[in-house]
Amino acid sequence: MAGDPDCWWLDERAHAGREHFDEQHARRYDAKMDAQAAAEIGLLQDAGILDAQSSVVDIGAGSGQFTLAAAQVCRRVVAVDVSPVMLARLTEKLERGAVANVEPVGAGFLTYQHSGEPADLVYSRFALHHLPDFWKAIALCRIAAMLRPGGALRLWDVVYSFEPADAERRIEAWITQTMAADVEHGWTRPELAEHVRDEHSTFTWLLEAMIERAGLDILDAHCDASGMFARYLCQKRPAPAANTDAARA
Repeated sequence: MAGDPDCWWLDERAHAGREHFDEQHARRYDAKMDAQAAAEIGLLQDAGILDAQSSVVDIGAGSGQFTLAAAQVCRRVVAVDVSPVMLARLTEKLERGAVANVEPVGAGFLTYQHSGEPADLVYSRFALHHLPDFWKAIALCRIAAMLRPGGALRLWDVVYSFEPADAERRIEAWITQTMAADVEHGWTRPELAEHVRDEHSTFTWLLEAMIERAGLDILDAHCDASGMFARYLCQKRPAPAANTDAARA
C-alpha cells in the first residue's frame, strides 16, 4: 500500500520517526531507553495475564527489551516493528541468545496480520503516538480483534494529562527537566522538541475514549507527575451472552 497514490491507508513507516531507521540510533537505543521489562513481566504475571502458555504480540518491539523478557516466561512472542533497522538489532539478540520462541515481523499497528490462536496479551510501549488520532482508533480496534475475550492490552505512551491551555508551560518544563536529568545519554532539546512537534501524542481524555470504544475496559491507568506519560492495563470485554429466549425462537 505504501507509495500507492490511490490508497488512503496510512504509511506507518513514514510516521514512525526518522531516528528508528538510523543504525546508530538503534545501537544506542537500549542505553537511552530502559523499558523496565523485568518489572513489567512481574506485574503481568502477578495480574494473572502471563504464564508459560501465553501468546504475546509486542507491537513497536524496537530492539526487543520486552520481547526478550517475555520470551523467557511465555510460549510464543510475536515482535512487530515497521523498522527493519530495529528488527535487525532484535534478530541479532535472538541469534546470540538462541531464542526460538520469538517471531520478528516487519509490520505495524495497521498492517500486522495476526495468525494462529488469539493473543493473551498485546504489549506496546511508546509507539502508538506515532499515529494520528484517527489511526490510533483504528489501531486499537485491530488490537482488540487479535485478543482473546478477557485478553489484555498493556500500553505505555506519551499521553498528555494536563489541560490544553497549560500545554506550553508543561511541555517546556518537561524538556528542561529531561535535559537536566539525562546528561549522560544525551537527549538534546531539538530531539525532544521534535517528539512533541512532529509526532501525534494526544490527551488522556481522547485516548481513553478510543480505548473504551474499541471494546477494551481500562483496569488501571497511571499518569506520571510531568503530565507527559501514561500507562494503561486494559482488558478485552467478553463477548455478549447469547439471548436464550431469542435462541429458542
